[in-house]
Amino acid sequence: MSTVQPSSFLQSLLSAHPPSKSASAAKIDPLTDHKLQKAAAEFEGQLLSALWKSMKTSFGDADGDSDDPAGQTLQDYGIDAMSQAVGKAGGLGIGRLIVKQLEAKIARSQNETPSKI
Repeated sequence: MSTVQPSSFLQSLLSAHPPSKSASAAKIDPLTDHKLQKAAAEFEGQLLSALWKSMKTSFGDADGDSDDPAGQTLQDYGIDAMSQAVGKAGGLGIGRLIVKQLEAKIARSQNETPSKI
């Protein structure tokens, strides 16, 4: 059995399923699409920030630095900045999934005709 390197595995997945705009995405105006992309990236950044802060609390050093409130605040700002940057860069892909689902729902709602009452 051969071992698959993670990078080659990811490359094969991306080449098999390249990211593309769906037909429903073409029907959404650019401003709405931009807002969706931005909101999804911010949401993913907040999610990552909460995850990393929880991990820091669980696996943090027991050297006594956590007693310094200024140091704690600075670390939290650092985690927030890093999380937002990772979210904007694509992060874990959660934002892309959110955008894909919302674009499909928006396109469907734009195509539906109001029902008669």
